[in-house]
Amino acid sequence: MTRDWNMPRATGACVACGRPFEVGQPFLACLYETESGYERRDYCTGCPPPTDPPPLGQWRTQRPEPAARRSLPFDREAVYAFFDRLEDSDRPEHVQFRFVLALLLWRKKVLKLEHAADDATPPVWEFREPRTDRRRRVLRPDLADDELERLSGQLEALLGGGTVAADFVVPDALGENENG
Repeated sequence: MTRDWNMPRATGACVACGRPFEVGQPFLACLYETESGYERRDYCTGCPPPTDPPPLGQWRTQRPEPAARRSLPFDREAVYAFFDRLEDSDRPEHVQFRFVLALLLWRKKVLKLEHAADDATPPVWEFREPRTDRRRRVLRPDLADDELERLSGQLEALLGGGTVAADFVVPDALGENENG
């Protein structure tokens, strides 16, 4: 039986009695091979696992502390200023990144979508700044999944204080274009 190997995750409760595991509580994890693939079954210390069928493997573990969610800081003014500096650039990577920034600013309610003219050439989305009523036109590029992932990674790097890909030229803080 040939399959991709994926370790099933902990279920969070004993499969025999149904009681959820508390943080730090020890339990026994058993791995079984079934017709549909590998299956993990977790048992509390009061419920021994059945011996038929025998598990492929078993180990003692405990429920870990829940991981703290890491949230990236969001500086609205800095992100908006970057969005603003990209407005006059016609470089494809800047147009794409500006669109992703517009989506982020829309989600954070810094911008409000007023109209999406996807049938225009090129497609243009019109946003409004609720605080000032200023209108902002943003080209909607045709983005493939890999391009969206690349842009999201660059956005994460920028928000996290990292660096972006070498081929992405960031306009300087004075608002000058990428050629100086």
